[in-house]
Order: sequence, then structure tokens, then C-alpha cells
Amino acid sequence: MSESASARVLIVDGDAALLEWARARLAPEGYTLQLLASAEEALGACAVRLPDVALVGTLPDEAHLRLCSLLRGSSGGAHLPIVIMAETGACVVRAYEAGASDFIVKPIDGVLLAQRLRYVLRAAATLERLRVDAQRQGALLQSIPDGWYLLDSPDLTGQCLNPVRGTAEGAEPAPAQLLDLLPVHERALARECLQAALGGVAASFEFSRSAAPDRTRHFECRCLPHTHGQVLAIVRDVTERREADARIQRLAYFDALTGLPNREWIGEFLTRSLRQAATRDACVALLYVDLDQFKRINDTLGHDTGDALLRHVAERLRRALGEPVAADELFLASESLQQPPEPVRAELARVGGDEFIVVLTGDLSLQHAERTAERILDALARPFGQGGYELVVTPSVGIALFPHHGRDAQTLLKNADSAMYEAKSSGRNQYRIHSSGANARALKRLSLEMELRRALESAQLQVYYQPKYASHTLRITGAEALLRWFHPVRGQIPTADFVAVAEETGLIGEMGRWTLQQVCRDLIAWRAAGICPPQLAVNVSGHDLMRPDALLRLSEALEQAQLPSSLFELELTEGVLMRDAEAGRRALLQLKEFGFALAVDDFGTGYCSLNYLKRFPLDTLKVDRSFVDDINSDADAAAIVRAIIALGHNLNLRIVAEGVETREQLHFLRAEGCDAIQGFLMSAAVPAHTLAEMMRAEAVAGVQAADLGRARTLTN
Repeated sequence: MSESASARVLIVDGDAALLEWARARLAPEGYTLQLLASAEEALGACAVRLPDVALVGTLPDEAHLRLCSLLRGSSGGAHLPIVIMAETGACVVRAYEAGASDFIVKPIDGVLLAQRLRYVLRAAATLERLRVDAQRQGALLQSIPDGWYLLDSPDLTGQCLNPVRGTAEGAEPAPAQLLDLLPVHERALARECLQAALGGVAASFEFSRSAAPDRTRHFECRCLPHTHGQVLAIVRDVTERREADARIQRLAYFDALTGLPNREWIGEFLTRSLRQAATRDACVALLYVDLDQFKRINDTLGHDTGDALLRHVAERLRRALGEPVAADELFLASESLQQPPEPVRAELARVGGDEFIVVLTGDLSLQHAERTAERILDALARPFGQGGYELVVTPSVGIALFPHHGRDAQTLLKNADSAMYEAKSSGRNQYRIHSSGANARALKRLSLEMELRRALESAQLQVYYQPKYASHTLRITGAEALLRWFHPVRGQIPTADFVAVAEETGLIGEMGRWTLQQVCRDLIAWRAAGICPPQLAVNVSGHDLMRPDALLRLSEALEQAQLPSSLFELELTEGVLMRDAEAGRRALLQLKEFGFALAVDDFGTGYCSLNYLKRFPLDTLKVDRSFVDDINSDADAAAIVRAIIALGHNLNLRIVAEGVETREQLHFLRAEGCDAIQGFLMSAAVPAHTLAEMMRAEAVAGVQAADLGRARTLTN
């Protein structure tokens, strides 16, 4: 029969007798049979080639349902006819839910089986024809605005079935002949595409034509082989698409305020320039320009004034860099030069609020970069008249040269940025060339301070969370909020570096408030998503703790977020508590009465008196990682940890061990009765969305399953 002449039938059943019966019954019908006994074999066979129809019998452990679902979700399996050979009506219902398209009830009648197969194959063929017809009709409907030209000769003439129309502004009636629509210089390419289509190969090309007033229309023409030696040319007006692409390109690569290229554009340009310079053994200079005291003007006079000032600065820089830098005498005097030097060109970009980058390419030397820096200083020397004020904005410029100061874009940017901060620290309104002198550490400190202020304003800081796990069940019982700084140029800044700077400069209080507000926002988002968050630990600096309004500032943040204080644990170091133990005790009592849980971080590294430890209203002691690191190799470290755990439990305190990274450390802490662990063994610090996924996965999996799985993993 026609349905069985080329039909491939896959039969899967664990009953060998049924498979042989099916072979005997269906082989004479002309089907190509593939008889398999397991779902795994069937999946392997279908991965090589899908059958035309699959007959799936009942398999152990409901493997037939999983097979049905996997086949339906496989590549090309969406329309595969799957017939379940069911034993009960309940099996049929579940099979349909898993993706089956038909069923036949056991015991199977041979005649009925053959008839059912023919019916299923005929129905599948009909559905396929309907899908193809629907696709054709859809394509036809989508092409209604297109022009259709039936061409029968290489001279691009023929019958116009539908003139091209366009909805773009400036559209005009299209000529009846494709030849008249094409510009003269595009006709040769059009004839090549037409010849290809006449030979049976589809081809396409794009062309543009002028439209009044001062407008260009863009078209796409597809030449498709037709019947009787004819070609169907479909012409579409793509003006709006091309203009939208151009707008997207501009938004992606240009600064909306100044019209200059942005960080993405200059980064790609710098990378390309470095590759080209490496092949020519040439230099590339990078100048990092930062405006001195711009933030003061912006904060005092407002952002509108600041934006206008930035536009004026960009225009002056553009004019100053517009003319090529004069060729260096060294190049002109070189007798070995075989050809004239390539002109030095400058590309300017705005990469931040008040930061600009200049990239110099061509046959240049360090002197070219210095002259360019002097041009920049001169261009901004005159005051700017803005809103009735005369504003003075001077630049600090850092210079880095390829290949002397770096062989890749990232290194050059970093070194030019470092040189720029050296210029600032030396008095501003000057330029500096990158060097690795003795003051590099001081410059880094200064750089961190200034950039940390920007980071608080420009969303460079993020809150990550390191989960805490119950030592014995390994369930998530809490998490510590940790601040991370992702610098747009330098990447991630080590936490210890910027926290020390923040404490010295007084920024630590502002950072702490920002962190607490972000933690509140994350808690609100988790609760809205149906996630029951654990208690979150937030570090509190000594600067904040000793302020008279410490409790007021913390409580206001929670009240604005409408969150209970019981969700928070405040972590303080021993050093903070012992600076003024009595004042610290009073501050902790106020926080405790408000409902916060309190923890001492890094316990064991300071000088906390046991008498004060007893008097402080604490809930948790955190064992410092320096002791945890050596508990399996250093008897003294192990003894200290045992003593801290015993001391804490005697004071009714919860003990959390930090820096747990090995199973051996976990086993030791479990044996000694440590309540909770925190460290890379279980999880590093993760973004808020990742912690949410971890909490959701643990809730879905169920407490018992999660506990058992983790326990098996870490105790094997």
C-alpha cells in the first residue's frame, strides 16, 4: 500500500513475543520495521533517525511515558505520530499527557493494528500537507507589501505581479518594471542574480535609490527560480529596517549627551588598532582624560548645568584634536624610511561621567602623545560661560603607549588610568606618562579612594551572599551579605583593599547604609517571589556602631522596607567592640532590644575580654578562618577551635565556622559540635538571584531529600 511503501515503523516493547508477532504481522504489509526492547535503545535509534511512526508498549518503571515525552521534545519530534500500546484506560490517559498522539489497547488484533497504522500515517501526511500549506499562505500574507516581478529574460523585464510599496516616510510609487526601479550602477549585479536563479539557484542583493526630499530608500531583492524558465523577483522596501539598525548602532556605540563614541566603540577601535600596530611594528598612544572637580560643579549647580558643561568640553576637545598632529622630526629625518609616514590620527570618546579617552594611531612617538596632552590642556584652559557663571574645568591626563606600557587594551587602559591619577595627586591640570615608580602603592590608594566615590554613584557595587549551612543537616540556615566592587575598567576590586580605604576616608558609613538598603530590596523581591528567606547577616562598621543615631538609621531602613528586624543579624568584629567596650555594650543593648540578632565576626583574632564577652548581648560567635584552615594539621589551632566552641556553648551562643573548604574540616567541626559552617566547601558568595535559586531548589526538593543528598555527597 502507498502508506507502507516507505514508512519506517519503530516498535518498542519489553515483550519479545509481542515484537516477533508484530514482525510477522506487519512485515508482509511492506513496512520497514525496527524492533527494540527498551526505551534507551529507542532513544539511541531516534537520535540517528526518527521513524515515520512509533509504537510504544508498556515498559518497566513507566519508561514508556518518559520515552514518549523525550521523543516529543526531541529535534523533529514535535509532529512524530506516537501510538501507545496500552493495557488499561488509565495508561492511555497518562500517555496522552506525556505526548502520545494515538493508542491501541492490548491484546492487539492483527487486522486492527494494520488498519490503525495506515490511519495514523495517512493522518500524519495530511497534517504535514496542512502545515506546509499554512507556511506558504503565511509567507504570501507577509509579502503583500513586497513587489513581485515575474522575469523571463536577462534584461530584467517581465510581468509586474505586484508593485513594491513601502510605509517608510518619503516612499514614492515604484515603477512597473524592475529595470526602471534599479539604479544604473546596480543593474549588473541584478543580472548576475537573475542568471543564477535561471540556473536554479536562489540569489539576493540590496540596492538603494534617492527619494525626495533628501531621502534614500533601501530595497532587498530576492530572485527565486520559478517555472518554465522564469524567475520570481521579490522586492521589499527595507528603509525602516535599515534606519532602525542605524539608530540601534548609534545608541550602542555613541554617547547620547555629547555625540562622541562611547566606551564600547573606543574599546573595539583600540583592540583593532593594537592588532594593526603589532603587524606594522608601530605604536599606539592612549590618553585617559578626567575633569578636575567636575563633581563639585555638578552637585552645586545641578545636572542640567553639568550636562551642558560636558557638551562644551566635548566640543572643545573635538576641535583641538581635529587637525592631524605634526609629523615628528625623527620620522622626517630618517633616511631609512621607504615611504612617507602615516599621519597621526586622534579618536576621541566619552567613557564615563567626566572621563574621556583619546587613541592616537599612525606613525607616532611619545612626543606625539605629549603634544596631544598639551593641546587638551590648552583647549580647556579658558573658562566656560554657562548659565551666568564662568566655570573653570581643568583636565588631568594619563598617557600609556603601546607596546611599552602594555600589549593589550585592558593593560593600556589600566596604566593610562593610573597615570591620570598620578597627575591628579601631583596637583591636577597636567599630564603624566605611565611609570612603575616607587609611589605606585600610594597612587593605587588614592585611585581607589576617588573611584570608590564614583562607584557609590554609578552602580558599580553589588551585594553578594555567602550561604551558611547547618553543620549536620547541611541545610541553608542563613547568609552573609558581602559587598563586591566591579570596576568598569579594572574588573573586580579586592574587598580588603576598598574597605580599608572606605574606613580611612569615612565612606564606610555610606557603604554600610547602601548595603543594608540593597539587602532590604533583595528580601522584598524574594518574599514577593514566594521564597522564605533565612536570616541575613550584615556587617556593621565601628564608625556606624558608635554614632548616636546608629539605631535610628538602621531602623529607618527597615521601616521603609516594611521588614521585621528578626530577619537581620548584625556582625561586628572584636576590634570594634573593644575600642570602647562600655559604649559598645550600650549600643548593642539598643540594637538587641529593637530585635536584631548580634554576632562577633573573626572571633579569636582580637583581644575581647571574656568578662565583656559575657556582658555583651550576643547571639553568635564566628570562628575566624585562620584557625579553621589548620585544624586538621595544627594541634594548637584545633585546640583553639575546640575552646571557642565550648566557650560559646557555655554562654548559650551559636557557633559559626568561617572558611570551611574541605570535608576533613567539616568532619572535625561536626564532631566538636559546631552549629554552622560557611565557606567554599558548600558555596562561594553568590549574587542575589543565585541565592534565590538555591533557596527555591532546596524548598522544591524538600527538606529531607536535600539533607540526605548533601550528607551523602560530603560524607562519602
